[in-house]
Amino acid sequence: MGYALAKEQQTFITRLVKAGKFNNQSEAVREAIRRMQRQESDYLTPPPLTPAQVKAIYGSEDPQASVVGRGAFKALRAAARKGNRS
Repeated sequence: MGYALAKEQQTFITRLVKAGKFNNQSEAVREAIRRMQRQESDYLTPPPLTPAQVKAIYGSEDPQASVVGRGAFKALRAAARKGNRS
């Protein structure tokens, strides 16, 4: 597989190889891809929130929230029924 890199990227990889961090350019590119894969994986599957984080984000339950939520669901159901009859 071939790939093209910008001049700055080629220079950076060459510096890494000369510094002894990698044996060759292919190793440096493979490591970059592995890091990118880990980053994407972490982004797509974040760790679950702890109970403390949930409380900090959502706070304690607001008694009015359930009333508003029920009203919203009633409105959605009514709109859905109306849409089905047309």
